[in-house]
Amino acid sequence: MHLWKGLVKNIMSDIFNRSSAELSERAIKGIIDDEITNYKKEEVALPIIKLKLPDKESTVKIKKPAIKLSALQEAVRPAAGTVTAPRPEITLPDSLTASQKLRKAFRYRRYGMTIRLVKPKEREMKPLPEVKPEDLKKLKIFQLKKYFLGTWLLIPALVIFILFSWMPILKTVFISFTRFLSFNKSTFIGIQNFTQIFSDAKFWQAFGHSVELAAVVILIGTWLPLFIALYVHEMRRNSSIIKILYFIPFLTPAVPAAILWKWLYSQSYGLINSFLSLITTLNVHIGWLTNPNLVIFSIAIVFLWKNIGWAMLIYIAGLQNMPKTLFEEASLHGASVWVKIKDIMLPSLSPVILAVVFVQIINSLQVFTEVYIMTDGGPVGSSEMVATYIYKKAFLYMDIGYACAMALVFLFILISITLARMNLTAKRG
Repeated sequence: MHLWKGLVKNIMSDIFNRSSAELSERAIKGIIDDEITNYKKEEVALPIIKLKLPDKESTVKIKKPAIKLSALQEAVRPAAGTVTAPRPEITLPDSLTASQKLRKAFRYRRYGMTIRLVKPKEREMKPLPEVKPEDLKKLKIFQLKKYFLGTWLLIPALVIFILFSWMPILKTVFISFTRFLSFNKSTFIGIQNFTQIFSDAKFWQAFGHSVELAAVVILIGTWLPLFIALYVHEMRRNSSIIKILYFIPFLTPAVPAAILWKWLYSQSYGLINSFLSLITTLNVHIGWLTNPNLVIFSIAIVFLWKNIGWAMLIYIAGLQNMPKTLFEEASLHGASVWVKIKDIMLPSLSPVILAVVFVQIINSLQVFTEVYIMTDGGPVGSSEMVATYIYKKAFLYMDIGYACAMALVFLFILISITLARMNLTAKRG
């Protein structure tokens, strides 16, 4: 930029110097073109800079520090004026590894030390001590104690189980073949009690009520805990509090829970009828426990309220064991919520659902406390269950032999349901 400014300045000064001669426009353009072409032909030469070396007097000599040799290097270093003989080649045995060979060769080259191969000391093999017969006996006793240690630990629990479980069952089997004439006197009658069951209409009526209660429990108690478990499983906060609240009824004793629900179902002052009266602005007096058409449903509601917590926890455990990759792949393929539930969740939870269904069936068939406290089998035997009927035959009518026979038949029915469940799970693998 400075060169061009100087060129333009020179051209303009020449033009103004010649302006007295009244130059024409063509002459001025020619002068400018000549100056520009002459400037381009000129070559710019860079100045040559010659450097001079400094004088020897002005240079500063730096002394290298003396390297101190170790005592080992001083001993190995040859004396001045002596001719060192070439070192022999290193021969290493093949038993060494590659890393050991490199270490020994490096040590020899660096310090000039001979390679020493240290052989392990050969130890004398001492004979094993002779085992005495007494020691063999002690060893066998110790092995037997170790083998039967688990059995010894199980003996207390096994004794309690036999005394309070198997002994009553065996006693029941023995009593079922007898008829009690008094409390301390009985006679053997064979299978007469078992044949009487097939002609007892009240027993089969009570069994029908138990089946009806089990059907209501299965229809509601199988799917309602599943939906609650899905909701709790998807909760991000306070899920543990919800689990505790739903599980508290299961921990409540059966007798206080039945008394509480009997008060809630009361036809005159019950909280349920009062709440319905408040909503509908009418005097509602529904006989939840006195209406034959509603009594089994009312008992089923109490049973579900008490047992819905453990079913929910079982479903939550099954949901936590399901692989999340299946849902992620389904979402990537654009699957809807219903497709995920139908094709992924239900097939994965089918063993859990099957287990919950069979446990609900067995528990609902054995229900006793709720019915005995709330209705005592009424009204007019419309809520009589198998358990309550057996209890009345044994302790009210003192027909203990017939009650034991009914208990054995009912036990056979429950065992059959359990075996059916085991066969289904075995077929499903």
